[in-house]
Amino acid sequence: MAASIKMDELLVTWLSSDNVYENVMNLVESLRQEENPNDSNSSTNPNGSNNSSSESPLSPSSPRRTSAASSPFSSYNRSKRFSDSDDQEQPQQQQQEQKKKVTIPPFYRPPGTFNNSGLKMKAIRRSRSDSFDSDQSWDGIYSVDSTSSSSSDPAKENADDSNINNNNNNSTNNTNNATKSNVPIKEQVKNIFEVNGKTFSAKQKHDLNQQNESKYLTIDQFVKITKDICNFPTFFNKPLYKRILYLWNTQDVKSTRGKLIIWNEYYMNSDELDFGVDPDDETNANAANNNDNNDNKNSEAGNDKEGGDNKDDAKKKKKSNDLLDQLDKFITYDIFKWYWTQEMEDYDLSERFFRLLKKPHENYVAKDDFGPLIKELLNDHPGLEFLSNHAEFQDKYAITVITRIFYTVNICHSGRITSRQIRRSDLLSAFQQVDEEEDINKVTRYFSYEHFYVLYCRFWELDHDRDYKITREDLLKYADQSLSHMIVDRIFDAAPRPFGLVEDEKDGEENDGGKGNNGDDEKAKSGGANDSKRNGRKDGKEKTAKDYLTYEDFIFFMLSEEDKANEISVRYWFSCLDVDGDGKLNNMEMRSFYALQQHRMQSLGHEHIPFEDMLCQMIDMIKPKSDEFVVVEDFLQEECVPVSGALFDALFNLNKYVQFEQRDPFQERQKREDEFETDWDRFACMDYNRLAMEEEAREEDAMEIDWVSVDDEDEDGEDFNMGLGGASEAPF
Repeated sequence: MAASIKMDELLVTWLSSDNVYENVMNLVESLRQEENPNDSNSSTNPNGSNNSSSESPLSPSSPRRTSAASSPFSSYNRSKRFSDSDDQEQPQQQQQEQKKKVTIPPFYRPPGTFNNSGLKMKAIRRSRSDSFDSDQSWDGIYSVDSTSSSSSDPAKENADDSNINNNNNNSTNNTNNATKSNVPIKEQVKNIFEVNGKTFSAKQKHDLNQQNESKYLTIDQFVKITKDICNFPTFFNKPLYKRILYLWNTQDVKSTRGKLIIWNEYYMNSDELDFGVDPDDETNANAANNNDNNDNKNSEAGNDKEGGDNKDDAKKKKKSNDLLDQLDKFITYDIFKWYWTQEMEDYDLSERFFRLLKKPHENYVAKDDFGPLIKELLNDHPGLEFLSNHAEFQDKYAITVITRIFYTVNICHSGRITSRQIRRSDLLSAFQQVDEEEDINKVTRYFSYEHFYVLYCRFWELDHDRDYKITREDLLKYADQSLSHMIVDRIFDAAPRPFGLVEDEKDGEENDGGKGNNGDDEKAKSGGANDSKRNGRKDGKEKTAKDYLTYEDFIFFMLSEEDKANEISVRYWFSCLDVDGDGKLNNMEMRSFYALQQHRMQSLGHEHIPFEDMLCQMIDMIKPKSDEFVVVEDFLQEECVPVSGALFDALFNLNKYVQFEQRDPFQERQKREDEFETDWDRFACMDYNRLAMEEEAREEDAMEIDWVSVDDEDEDGEDFNMGLGGASEAPF
């Protein structure tokens, strides 16, 4: 049943596509045109414009009378008039077979498809919101689909299509956007190169092996193409510039090893490279790099072993520099034309975004792929300028943003984002919003600094030993010890991890190696890592899965805890409650969790609510299909998602369950009418205000202490200040 419904939806989507509808209408019109000449040649034509009144169609003196094989229309009329003639049955059957040979318009045409005439045909996909209204081909001309009629002329179809486009363009010339969309991509790019481009000097032509007189664009000048032509955010400029040069320089490299070497030089040592840098500033940059290299050599010349290692590193670096010196370092018109036809022309905006994010040799987006974009955002956005001198918190902000992206987009929590997941998400629109919005806190999707502040401060409050790991004992203190120890154990054992278990195992081995001497001895770190490997990685795996939560794991937990009214958090908590892993939450499992809640309610003096009463109330709210168990689909019903968190709170969060039982209907109505889109946005705003007030109180206390001017108590005052700072140590 479900499969048939999906096929119906697929068929409706296919028929609703503009391309398919156009092809079907052209097919119908061509069949009508084939039938009209038949009617005009028949003797029953009421107008009689094509038939002579004195001569019959079968008269021997008729000039149009030919053999049956050479005149299909006459044979068709004869077959209608003399249907009992055996010699006319074969042409009639052949014509019927020709009519039956109808080509169905394709549902999907991959990019780079050519017709029989050698013309490139436009890729056919489902009509999506991120598709372009204007022609995205480089020359501005796409071949019209000629599969609707086998005898159609491609040149004529292209002419008709251009006439239709011209008519549409004339009707939409009132706006600037429409006028701009009518200009081919190559003309827009050529105009940018003519206005902003620079010409290679004689020295640059010799150094870069440039033979032609084409202009080039630096990184700063390329931003107009990034924003206006490619429709990417402004801070995508540098990653896009480097990606174009990488693909151009590796198009003739056959070995994967060679491509990886160039990839590492482009992205691992990106700060040391001068790709796209203005030649006027290149001399100063090289001089600064030479000075830094000389200082490093002088400071490390004392140690012979280190000196030998530095020589080896210098040789490797020189070899890589010799390789990079042979590559193009600036984008010219021809280079961008090649990139557009290969990577942009045949793809919509979501696919372009995906292909820019992922590594060229991979088919998914990993955690590290977002690093260059977030780095450029931190350097470019005015709302994050105050973090420019705090590299540590820039890293934490980047980790927070990337983890939130994986939490929302990568629903399966595999640590790999696919093209379909990006297409179904709002990630690209969030990137475009943060590019346009100067107030970073107004972009509540992924990028809000206030949200990062709340997440990191909560993690900092629980991480007392400052090892960036949350233990079970630490997590029990979350929100005034509102969680039961049973759900805390399940969080460590069964909760989804942000980037998959494989990544956690590697991190666990490294962290396990350095835990012996608190990270002071590098040998102890490497020795511990080797021990974990010799033990079959068993220790590392157990430590990762059961002993601590990293900051990324804590982000997953806190986002799910403070907003249970969405699919991601519902699946998160359902996997924790489903102890036997059968995908069903039965009465025995719910009773075991609720028993701890009853014990805690009795200990704290709250009203005792029997399990049967609680379960009856929750079942009435959720309305599961089965009376014996609850599945995750029951929580995901449209009317049940907003209240699904009530059952989870009743099973393991005592404070929220008590608040639910004592809720005020007026306050609940106010929540539905406030400005916040999600429960997480509401909680983050309230918690940020709480943290801000606590910070102001600490500053006022510090000012009062500074006013103390008793000479005999100076030392005590200093000790007291240090104690206050240590007790209220904050990350900012």
